[in-house]
Amino acid sequence: MTLDAIDAAFIDRWQASLPPLVSAPVAANPPREEPVAIAVDAPTVATVRPADDFVARLLAAAVDAWNALADEVVAARGRGRRAIALVSCERGAGCSTLAEGLRRVLGGRGRDTMTCTPASISDTGPTHDKRIVLVDGGVWFPPGRIHRQRLLVASTGCDAAILVVRSGHAPPAAWSTSLEAIGVEPLGEVISFVPASSIA
Repeated sequence: MTLDAIDAAFIDRWQASLPPLVSAPVAANPPREEPVAIAVDAPTVATVRPADDFVARLLAAAVDAWNALADEVVAARGRGRRAIALVSCERGAGCSTLAEGLRRVLGGRGRDTMTCTPASISDTGPTHDKRIVLVDGGVWFPPGRIHRQRLLVASTGCDAAILVVRSGHAPPAAWSTSLEAIGVEPLGEVISFVPASSIA
């Protein structure tokens, strides 16, 4: 998964403020190329690079919430929803972080899962396989009126969507109805605690 400048700034600012991750001991300063196993919950182990342990800390801090979200994604896949977009109302709301965390939780359950951008949905393989594709969809609902044509273009190739809303911000009232009208199943909202200052 590639991090854009906003994601990198978010991770840099918040890694220092989180309590240390409680997990198996990790060698000091391991090489970036070598993955390190970090426990996410009792039966699940995620493989991450040391620079990525911000996501592992989020996973460890809210195991039940991540599992509930993963259950919803698996249920949607069972209904035939293969490409699930993580979308927001503004940049830097946490879609990329959420996609990576979900990929790890689902991968820990043995699910074939991958993340992609809207531009690379067509490169994700056959639609009839069991794979779950998490699409880092970005901003689908900018402030103001919801434009159906813009939403149709943004959602091309996506079967369902999860709206990521920054804590303290209200989602657009008609977001789920707008998605249903274009044939994209709304799976729900996730509140992120990304501070406004992280979007410098």
